[in-house]
Amino acid sequence: MRCGLAQRGLVHTVSDERQATENDRALAERIAGLAREIADAINAGQAEGREGLREEVVSLLRDEVRIVEPPTHAASVARPTGSFNAFGIGIPLILMGTVLVFLFPLVGLLMFAAAALMMAWGVGATLLARS
Repeated sequence: MRCGLAQRGLVHTVSDERQATENDRALAERIAGLAREIADAINAGQAEGREGLREEVVSLLRDEVRIVEPPTHAASVARPTGSFNAFGIGIPLILMGTVLVFLFPLVGLLMFAAAALMMAWGVGATLLARS
């Protein structure tokens, strides 16, 4: 029984999508027809005034057509400001510094210093973002 219901839902979804595509195609054909009528009307006028009529039609269309974006759930959710995590970069620097301090002490100490700087930056950025 469930399979039949799922298939029916699929049929409705597919037919709805097909109907929406047909509606979009019919609307596009209607708009193309109206544009041809406007072009024919402009071309029937005097040659000197055609450019002005064309500009007037374009400005009328810009004024009359309302572009409204549908509200989306994603727009209401706050997006993260950045993906850089300075504290997370400090952890591998500590690990590299631990290995390098035995092989090249100066480089290992520089890695520890860089790790401390990155971790302080990460903690500071987090505290500033929360306040």
